[in-house]
Amino acid sequence: MPQVLSSTSQPAPVPHAGGTLTHPPRTVSSALDASVMAWRRLRWQAGSLFFPTATATALERLWFSPPRAKHSPEGRRLLDSARTEWALVTGQGASRRVRVYRWGNKGPVVLLAHGWGGNAGQWHAVVGGLLSAGMRVVAFDALSHGASDAGARGQQQTSIVEMARSLLAVAWHVGPVHAVVAHSLGGAAAAQAIREGLPARGVAMIGAPADMYDACSAMAWQLGIAPHVLKRMQRRSEQWLGASWSTFNVPDIGRTRPVPPLLVIHDRNDKEVRWEDGAAIAGAWPDSRLITTEGLGHRRILHDADVIAHLSRFVCGLAAAPALPPMTFKTFTSP
Repeated sequence: MPQVLSSTSQPAPVPHAGGTLTHPPRTVSSALDASVMAWRRLRWQAGSLFFPTATATALERLWFSPPRAKHSPEGRRLLDSARTEWALVTGQGASRRVRVYRWGNKGPVVLLAHGWGGNAGQWHAVVGGLLSAGMRVVAFDALSHGASDAGARGQQQTSIVEMARSLLAVAWHVGPVHAVVAHSLGGAAAAQAIREGLPARGVAMIGAPADMYDACSAMAWQLGIAPHVLKRMQRRSEQWLGASWSTFNVPDIGRTRPVPPLLVIHDRNDKEVRWEDGAAIAGAWPDSRLITTEGLGHRRILHDADVIAHLSRFVCGLAAAPALPPMTFKTFTSP
């Protein structure tokens, strides 16, 4: 079994680029055949040169379209065992339903937030550990994920803003939230929800990205998309996101807002979200702890017994931590 390598409190901050990356990013699957990737780069480069507006539109569609994850047999059994309800996301046109799953009848509520293209069934290994620790567990499918309704831009598209709104709606629906445990982009969405007033005594982020601007720049770099096309796409998307891309920086939230205690768990060899992202988040949030694992990657980390034990100890140790002020449901706006 892969072992937990290290655990540190308030690690030194990792330098944050804040611009176009100058090293090969690791956000597009390295499993793509080299010749296919070269052809894709050529197409995007040509589009950037000759059709910048259309290429920006295509990049926008690509970036905001989550993959559709299938349920594993274990995930399906987990969801079949849950009590299911609906929470409502309001404030952007018609109300939209978010599917909510509950386990347990006693104890503080731990809210689980999946990542981009994920679903509540991916928590099948974590739920049992938290129940054994005396927690009630709540998970959900974010808008345009799983069994939930489509987001404002249809079933094929969504954003970190809608993921954060989904989380806020579920938190409001289930009552006081003791802790949030979030995976991948769910961690960034949880940070946005805290920025908007989510009261929780603690947050655990597993394999979470630090900054959406850097992540998108990394993808554009690998695809060969010109910087001016990337900027055009980001300006276009800000109009309907209702927020600047600079808002989606998790370390900055920890530096500029009251935030609860944080546990960051990140694998050293995560090929989807770099370990440095987790270190940057932990380095910026004042009451934080970083646990580094080896050999678990981005997804198997959710199934590891040692990781689940760390999560359980973290949420159980939050009883005396002060809660944030009550939720006020502000609108996402640029700073």
